[in-house]
Amino acid sequence: MLKTKQPSFFKKPLTAGVLVFILVCIITQVISYQRFQLLQKTEQQEVNERVLSLKEDLQNVLGQSFMATKTLSFIVENYGIPHDFDRIAQLLLSSNKNIEALELANSQGVITHVYPSRDNDVLGFNILQDSISRYAALTTVKRKDYFTAGPFHLKQGGAGFVGRTPLFSAGDFAGFASAIVRLPTIISAVQIDSLSDTQFSYQLAKINPDQSEDVFYRSNEISIKDAIKVPLTTSQGEWKLYVISNQTPPYSTILIFSFLGLLLAIVCGVLVWFLVLQPYRLNQLVQEKTVLLRESNNKFKSLVEQASDGIFLTSPKGVILEVNSKGAEMLGYTLNELIGLTLKDIYDSEEVRYNPIKFKELKAGKVILHERKMIRKDGSHFYGEVNAKMDLNGNLLGVLRDSTERKEAEKSLEAQNLELTKTNSELDSFVYSASHELRAPLSSVLGLINIILSEQNNPNLVFQINMMEKSIKRLDDFIKDIITYSRNKHLEIEVRNIKFSNLIKISLENFSYLENANKINMHSNVNDKVDFVSDNKRISILLNNFISNAIKYHDVSKDSPSIWINIETTKKEAIIKIKDNGLGMEEEQLDKIFDMFYRISSQIMGTGIGLFIVKEVLAKLKGSIEVESVLGAGTMFTLKIPNESDRK
Repeated sequence: MLKTKQPSFFKKPLTAGVLVFILVCIITQVISYQRFQLLQKTEQQEVNERVLSLKEDLQNVLGQSFMATKTLSFIVENYGIPHDFDRIAQLLLSSNKNIEALELANSQGVITHVYPSRDNDVLGFNILQDSISRYAALTTVKRKDYFTAGPFHLKQGGAGFVGRTPLFSAGDFAGFASAIVRLPTIISAVQIDSLSDTQFSYQLAKINPDQSEDVFYRSNEISIKDAIKVPLTTSQGEWKLYVISNQTPPYSTILIFSFLGLLLAIVCGVLVWFLVLQPYRLNQLVQEKTVLLRESNNKFKSLVEQASDGIFLTSPKGVILEVNSKGAEMLGYTLNELIGLTLKDIYDSEEVRYNPIKFKELKAGKVILHERKMIRKDGSHFYGEVNAKMDLNGNLLGVLRDSTERKEAEKSLEAQNLELTKTNSELDSFVYSASHELRAPLSSVLGLINIILSEQNNPNLVFQINMMEKSIKRLDDFIKDIITYSRNKHLEIEVRNIKFSNLIKISLENFSYLENANKINMHSNVNDKVDFVSDNKRISILLNNFISNAIKYHDVSKDSPSIWINIETTKKEAIIKIKDNGLGMEEEQLDKIFDMFYRISSQIMGTGIGLFIVKEVLAKLKGSIEVESVLGAGTMFTLKIPNESDRK
């Protein structure tokens, strides 16, 4: 056998494992680094977006200062200082809610007007001589335009911003129009002190001429040096607002991912090293399994050849591909002659015409077991039992067993059954005819006995004739029971609606002749609101047997002998309970009362087959019976009979 040459990669499993480890490690660490950069960029972007939002809010707040001072400077430059300054200032403040106060200063820098005057005691204050205000005021004059100074400590107290617009008259500097905006107002307006804003921290600092910073507001104790920050400036002022992210980037997840990547690289390296080792082992295993499979195949072929049944392998279209020696022997062919023939060549053509081969069922995966009339090479026939199924390759595998002997035995058995059925039928006819022939003279004898009893007064003769009458009645009852048993055995069930009340009434009338029947109290309770369907004749037989037994075995010593009949019908069944307070039975007798010819007492007239017939009738109706009895207290029978309403 030629050996397959393996690539050099598979000859160095350790090298392959190390290379895979390095490759996976590089990929996972690059992904981790890119994730780190993405987190940093996302954080910086969030800060920038917040800065832009704050810048817009601050410009809106300071824009009110700009608009108010511009409006006031326009009035002064064109109409002079208004005598109703307070009213005009009040109007400007009402439309610019973030401004705390408005001021006017003359060309020397002295504040001459202020509104509101409350909490703004700055009249007469010279801003050009104040070390804090001087630089910003001169910058305003130099720029000849609006300028915001601050934040710094205000003369009237607290910290804030002062927005100034220079006043000019005929081209000469004439003073300042100023608007005061307190620092808390700005902080509140831009909502950097909101309790809900925990994502960022803020710091507001004033930029001094020497570029140093004075911090006026800080939302948290933060380190600007270590934090991500973006300075916020406006074109109208000399201050900065730092926005710092409070959220700690999830660098731990990146570290975990990096660690897992390293772990994955190790696992992949080890796995590749292990897998590269497998081809050689797999090749050895394949060779071992090939030897075992060859041995198993040889054993299977040996078993097939030694089988006592014919075994065939055919294509899906029925062409014979393989066959064992027994199969060829059964059909009278050699192995080579059979291979290539079709199933139709070995099946009887007439039978195939009315019972075609079930290829569709076989393709559906079903196992087909059927009997076929086979044709031997010499044209003779035999019956074969064929068990066929489709294998995993789509071919048909069949087992053929010669069933000629079994077929002949079945025919013989069928003939015997027909003969037995005929014999039983003749026996039934004989029993029926004989019973009627026997009952006819018995009826005549009973009639004569009744005539003699009505005419004779001899006590001894009457006693003897009474004994004869009882014996004849017992024989008559026995014949009736035989007829009933025969009918139950051979008559089919005829279902109809059962009227239990009518059946009980008829039964009581039929047994009114029994001794002391008129002394027994009868209680019946029938609840048949649900229609009950069964065999009327067989139900009548059951009631007759139990009622007659209850009358026969009543206790003459009791003052009030009674029989209770309770019947209840449901959609499922009828429950019949027949109870008496008669003689009762001992416990060891309960298992025998349904045996043929068993009698509890020889002193009471009976045939001994009544309860045996009851058992047979219940078996025919698929019912059940239970008996409870106490000696001297009475007996109760409980019958359960299925409701056959669905058969009607």
